[in-house]
Amino acid sequence: MRVLILFLLLAGLVVPAPPGGAARAQSVAVDSIGPDGVILTRSGNRYRVSAQGGRLGLVPAAPPLPERGPDAPGLIPHGRAVEGDRDIALAWLARPTPRYAHGVLGDPLEAAALRVRAANGGGIVEHVLPETQVFEDLYPRLADLDGDGRDEVIVVRAHAARGAAVAVYGLRDDALVPLAATEPPGVPNRWINPVGAADFDGDGFVEVAAVETPHIGGVLHVWEWRDGALHHQGSMAGVSNHAIGTPVLDLHAIADMTGDGRPDILLPDQPRTSLRVLTVTPERIREATRISLPGALGTRIVATGHGFVMGTTGGDLAVVPMRP
Repeated sequence: MRVLILFLLLAGLVVPAPPGGAARAQSVAVDSIGPDGVILTRSGNRYRVSAQGGRLGLVPAAPPLPERGPDAPGLIPHGRAVEGDRDIALAWLARPTPRYAHGVLGDPLEAAALRVRAANGGGIVEHVLPETQVFEDLYPRLADLDGDGRDEVIVVRAHAARGAAVAVYGLRDDALVPLAATEPPGVPNRWINPVGAADFDGDGFVEVAAVETPHIGGVLHVWEWRDGALHHQGSMAGVSNHAIGTPVLDLHAIADMTGDGRPDILLPDQPRTSLRVLTVTPERIREATRISLPGALGTRIVATGHGFVMGTTGGDLAVVPMRP
């Protein structure tokens, strides 16, 4: 396969000059990267990655519009409502509760309920967990796992005595019901962070990928959705996709990085100082290549027109080509 090239935008970031002026270099320190790829610096400035004259640089980004999120009553702190385009118009986590004392996502609150707004003008449907469980997550993920045109909801559900598992819910007869779940680790305060869902191995079935215990030896697991259940297909150790104590869940990406027409999984290694490009086959998960980073990954990985953009905990910015 073609070698992945890492472009580092470190201290000397080229910022386009005003008309008639010379290009200037500007040192920036990355604070965070938004889902739209806008880079927020520690000094409060906003930039986007741009390619001009055959090289990558930064251009100022427009100020943010006044935030008006979707109507998601009871949304938990740091939570995000996710819009769908099938039978679920909106999904979110609600009913914040301190009853599960783990706090790996930045505060002591978790969600006691999963809520969805049905499409075509439907109302809000809610699934409330018993006292021994919480949704240890910040947002649900929507995917049509079986190709029937309806959304399945993928979310992390934690049990007080058995730890966290990936759970799948769906709208059935106007009720939000559990459809399947992975096996929890069997001990409390063990978390799992979903990567996403796709037909990773090209066999016509959708797989769900997640990293179990991303802070302590992280293991990527892949389950195939078949006959209404999650069937474990493979695993690989030595990865992570979350920094403990932060609300940033998406330190990962899904894209065809090897050019074989199938989506690959991009995950940092356990110390988050390199990116691993992982390819899934029906028999195993293998590493296609590994890319060194200038420090520990600290922001979400965001797909832009110039590649995947990410920042380190030290404030460095890195761009990895989408199709190297």
